[in-house]
Amino acid sequence: MLRRPATTITLTSTDLDAYEANRQRKVWEKQQQQAQAAHASNGADTRSERSQQGSVRPQQRSQKDRIMGGQTRHGH
Repeated sequence: MLRRPATTITLTSTDLDAYEANRQRKVWEKQQQQAQAAHASNGADTRSERSQQGSVRPQQRSQKDRIMGGQTRHGH
């Protein structure tokens, strides 16, 4: 049976910085989702009042979507 040499993985400080930035972004996104959920549950009554008045604003894009070019439901 043939054996090959062990694979060596080398991590640089750039790799660690990228990992940490990604981890922090995910934490921030989760916090934003929780804040939006809390805001949505608190503002459900005011939102229904606004929709009756016809002054509902379109949902704003998140910072990540604006920077990374994420798609919205309108395809912008």
